[in-house]
Amino acid sequence: DLQSFGMMRTVVAALLLSLSATADAFAPTFGARLAATPRGAISRPSMRPRVALGLRMIEEDNTALSEFVRDGKAMSLLAKEKLYLDCCASFNTEGEASPLSDDEFEALKTDLTFEGSRVMLMTREEIKFMSAKSRYNEGKPILPDDEFDSLRQKLKKQGSYAVMHEAASCRVDPETGKAVCKSDLFSDEGKNAILYTPALVLSALLFNEWAFWFRGWDPLFSLILGAPFIAALTYTLTNFIYFQSPFVTKAICPECSTPQNIFFGDVLWVSGGVNNAVTTQCTNKACACTLTGYKDRMIVESIKD
Repeated sequence: DLQSFGMMRTVVAALLLSLSATADAFAPTFGARLAATPRGAISRPSMRPRVALGLRMIEEDNTALSEFVRDGKAMSLLAKEKLYLDCCASFNTEGEASPLSDDEFEALKTDLTFEGSRVMLMTREEIKFMSAKSRYNEGKPILPDDEFDSLRQKLKKQGSYAVMHEAASCRVDPETGKAVCKSDLFSDEGKNAILYTPALVLSALLFNEWAFWFRGWDPLFSLILGAPFIAALTYTLTNFIYFQSPFVTKAICPECSTPQNIFFGDVLWVSGGVNNAVTTQCTNKACACTLTGYKDRMIVESIKD
C-alpha cells in the first residue's frame, strides 16, 4: 500500500510539472500576440453613427478587458443601466426604434452582467416598472396611471426592491402645512420565521409522544410521517392561538434613520394592531418621534409640525 501511494504521488507530481511547463511555453507567445494586436484590428459590434456605441478593448497588465463606450468615452454604470431600460421601453412601445442594434444590446447586457448590475437580476415585471417610471420622469409615459399603480402595488406586495427605497423622503402637506416624511417597510423574514418556533416545537413534541406511546413508532419515523400534521398544527397555533395575523416588518425611522421593527397583529388576543395602521414611537430615545406604519401600503410615516 505504501509503495502504491508513493507511485501515485510520483505520477501526480510529473503531471503537474508537465502542465506547468506547457503553460510557461505558451504564455510568452500569447502575451506577445496580444501586445502585437493593433487596437483597431479587434472586431467590434456594428455601431450606429448617431450614438457611436460599442465595446472598446483595453489592455491592463497583459490582460484583455472590454468596456462599453459612447462617443468614445466610457459610460458609468448608472448611464448603462439607464440605456438598458430605454432599450426595454422602446421594445414595449409600438412604433419606437431602439437606440441600440441587436449586437450592441447584447454587448450592453454582457457588460452589465460583468459589473454585477442589479438590473440584470430583475424580472420582466420589474423591468417594465422601471422603464415606465423612467419614461414618466422624462414626460413620456408609456403606461396608464391605473396600470402603473396596480403594477407598483403588486411588486410591493412581492417585496421587490425595484419599488423599495431604503432612504427616507419628505414633503410638505399642502392642506396642513406640515412636513411628512416616509420610508418603506420591508418584511423581516427572519423574525417572521422565528414566530413559528414555539408552535413547531410543541407540535413536534406532541405528535412524537402520541406516536411513541400509542403507535410504537420510532421518533425519527414519526417526524417524517407526521410532517403534514405538524405543519398544519404549527400554522394554526401561530396564526390563530399564540398570535392573530402576525406580521413583522423592518424599516428606518424617517427622522433619524434608526433601524427598527414594527409588528402588525395581536398577541394572545391582546390588541396590538390587526388593522392596516399601527402607531408606535422611534426606538431611538434621542428622537422618539411618533411613527405610523401602514401594512397595505408598506410605508412608515412621521409628521412634523
